[in-house]
Amino acid sequence: MKGSNSFTGLRCVLLVIVVALFTTYSMAGTITVYSAQDDGASITGPWPNSAAAEAAFMAAIGSSNLLNFENLPLGYYTPVNGPGVSIGLSSPNYGDGLSGISVTTFGNLYGFNTTPGGAQWLGFPVGTAGFSFSAPQNYFGIWLTGVQTVFTSSFTLYFSDDGGHTLTTLNLPINVNGGTAYFGFTDTATFPEVWITNLSNDAWGVDDLRYHATPEPSSLLLLGSGLLGIAANIRRKFLQ
Repeated sequence: MKGSNSFTGLRCVLLVIVVALFTTYSMAGTITVYSAQDDGASITGPWPNSAAAEAAFMAAIGSSNLLNFENLPLGYYTPVNGPGVSIGLSSPNYGDGLSGISVTTFGNLYGFNTTPGGAQWLGFPVGTAGFSFSAPQNYFGIWLTGVQTVFTSSFTLYFSDDGGHTLTTLNLPINVNGGTAYFGFTDTATFPEVWITNLSNDAWGVDDLRYHATPEPSSLLLLGSGLLGIAANIRRKFLQ
């Protein structure tokens, strides 16, 4: 009787786990934003508000991939490739410190590095960056540098989730006097690409891109099958 009750309890627990996993996937399109600014902050910091937003974002997503541009070739080229991501640039090449992978900065009104102990960052004088992922994503976070209101009036991030049926546009923070900002978001639906657009004469940069994907439904099916297999083995042991 004890073995039978134990198996019944385990079966209920496994059922709850499997149902919870599939329920998470059925709730598509809920977006949570993590964003803060350090207006006018220097290129060496501190950036307490931006860092706090990043910390909250990272706490929400757990493990993540990081692209900090530190090990990539310098210069302007497209696409810029990292682990599981390809970044297409649609902007003119205005040279080192303005366009492409750079170690040069002209101050906090331009793009600059935000990686602790690092030097490299990705710069834009104008245009759009498209982030294409090798696997669908649920999370996206990035540092933004050098953006200022005198040049930038519209700074947007957009993506399609829920199987490409829904186009979502999010407004990115615009500092008055340059400095840093952090912007991250989570989405219960997955998205294969993200675009950032700044159609102005502003010179700005990005650094420390974080992204992460939750398991695909097929992976969840495999996990559920594995859990049921474990339950079957335990049941056989109790019936012996």
